[in-house]
Amino acid sequence: MRRFRTLRGRLTALGLLGALAAVAVLTVAFNVILDRSLNADANARARSLATAAAATVEYQHGRLRVHEAVDDAIVDRRVWVYDGTRAIERPPATPQLQRTADALAGSAHVFDDVPDGDVRLYATPVLVRGRQAGTVVAAQSLAAYDRTTDLALLGSLALAAVLLGAVGVLTWITVGRALDPVREMTASAADWSEHDLAQRFGATPRPDELGELARTFDALLDRVAASLRHEQRLSAELSHELRTPLARIVAEIELLQRRERSPEDRSDAYAVVARSAEQMSGILETLMAAARAEAQLDVGRSEVGGVLDRVAEGWAPALAERGVELELRRPAGPMMAGVDAEVVERIVAPLIDNALRYARSHILLSAVAREGAIVLSVADDGPGVGADARDHVFEPGRVAGVNGHGGAGLGLPLARRLAVASGGDVTLTSPGAAGAGAEFQVRLPA
Repeated sequence: MRRFRTLRGRLTALGLLGALAAVAVLTVAFNVILDRSLNADANARARSLATAAAATVEYQHGRLRVHEAVDDAIVDRRVWVYDGTRAIERPPATPQLQRTADALAGSAHVFDDVPDGDVRLYATPVLVRGRQAGTVVAAQSLAAYDRTTDLALLGSLALAAVLLGAVGVLTWITVGRALDPVREMTASAADWSEHDLAQRFGATPRPDELGELARTFDALLDRVAASLRHEQRLSAELSHELRTPLARIVAEIELLQRRERSPEDRSDAYAVVARSAEQMSGILETLMAAARAEAQLDVGRSEVGGVLDRVAEGWAPALAERGVELELRRPAGPMMAGVDAEVVERIVAPLIDNALRYARSHILLSAVAREGAIVLSVADDGPGVGADARDHVFEPGRVAGVNGHGGAGLGLPLARRLAVASGGDVTLTSPGAAGAGAEFQVRLPA
């Protein structure tokens, strides 16, 4: 029973059922046709015998008489002749056969079988001047015909059994060989997914079904490899982006442990540790938000004006400390973005942080609807992006320390990654000449 739970077993069972139905129909049809053919032959023989016997009967002096012929001895063994209802010729017969023959006296062109016997009788009339004067009844044994039909039935059943066995074996072997490539491909795909994700089935010529299966496996392996690369990239970015704040925390703690420091120095050290821990927390949350967005687990919608208000309110203390003004140009009416509000905030926050590092006195934050998308803009009046950094501004760590930059160079890459994961992008639209500032635009789906 376990074998029939497999695809091979089920296909074999279906093949056997189909063969069984076909063989059953053919067997029944063969035996029915043979039985009818033998019945017709038995009737023809009985009719021929009765006709031949009737030719030996003649009418003389108002009575029927049997004219003796050479082969009458053979005819007489199976023929009754009746003058009216009186038998004038009667062969040896069993009482049951005799009664059946007597019952046919006076009948014309009638067949009858002996009850519980293997003899068929046929009655033909003897006509004198157009009227029936007597009856000839001939008997035909059915024993040979019955043996033939029995042997044919047994033979057809044996042949059907052999055919079904052959169909079952051939189907089992054929389906097994047809599924062998599928089994091999499945095992290869499973092995490659664990040990060698670079392997593919490629464009090797195969039957259409196997070619489609190979393409499906290749696409599945591509997705597994992409997922693994994504996890590796996420791990690498986590380690890279957490290295700087973690190093500052470790350095401050080591200094606190090695020598005695004044209360002011200790307070400054605690502040550095707190800011670094906060930066690490922000990096982790941003990376997790990007991961959720890439997996399409955090797709939502948000009202852009309300999001910008919260961003401005959250950055107000840092702006006041640096003496920088944030100008917020909210949209005139409700403007919906096809991104969760938390994701929008985490995309904009690194851009505000970047602008705050370089702005002299003014930052502009605005939002407009453009070509079916929401475009957020963050512009500052700082020195702008240098020519040597324009091509690498979105690469992690490439602009760290440039123009007095005190961070790790991770904010802009994180912002772009999160925007791209959400179906948008972050671009540097105004590199700026000396003293002209820089402008970054965030494009998000509406």
